[in-house]
Amino acid sequence: MNEETPEEAVKEILERLREGGLWQPHGLGLSYVKEGDRTVKLISQENTPMSAQARIRMRILVESIDWYVDETTCELIEVEHLSLEEKHIKEMMMRQEMAQSWKCSCGTPLSAFPLEEGVWKHEGQQEMVLPTGEKEMVEQWHVLITCPTCDAEIPTDPYDYGLLAGDESMLVYNTGEVTYTAVDRPAIIDRVDNKLAESMIILGTFCPFNGDLLPPHVRGAVVTFRETKATGEEE
Repeated sequence: MNEETPEEAVKEILERLREGGLWQPHGLGLSYVKEGDRTVKLISQENTPMSAQARIRMRILVESIDWYVDETTCELIEVEHLSLEEKHIKEMMMRQEMAQSWKCSCGTPLSAFPLEEGVWKHEGQQEMVLPTGEKEMVEQWHVLITCPTCDAEIPTDPYDYGLLAGDESMLVYNTGEVTYTAVDRPAIIDRVDNKLAESMIILGTFCPFNGDLLPPHVRGAVVTFRETKATGEEE
């Protein structure tokens, strides 16, 4: 089985990255933002010899697939000794800040869209190469969000949608007929103690009420459910 080359891997990453999207190659201390069709901008580099060398290697790699690396405004960042949790929080804050700059072609920020009305769409399956070199079929989803200014419909990667709409947006899912809301452990205990367990179910791959395929992030979740009226209002 042929393994994916570094050139093929980085090309796939950059082509899938949205305009203004943040790319941080794992373990290199480098942060890039996609600008235009075939340009990435290096916005920061950790001030270490390893990152300095990685910066050169990444520029050569990216340019080998006919992309351009803009390094004119790169900021050197002093290395902080953070825990894994602190690093994750810092990275998420940076990604959420970048998401606020994403805009529709009409200039309206995506963060100003009615994100709670996003519609999840299944796009079938795509072959993905695992770190081991093996390949497997992976479900592809996007969230369709609509511009309140020009009515443009923009398919958004689920991860990007979560950055825009916040973690709470991933706790509620509306099939159009049923609204599911994820329940945390304390709430589960409270409902069981108050004999309200019949209002909770554990979701599988398909909606138990209409048979629709459910997105992966809600599968296995303990949820409450409410019927959604045809008008879009919940009972």
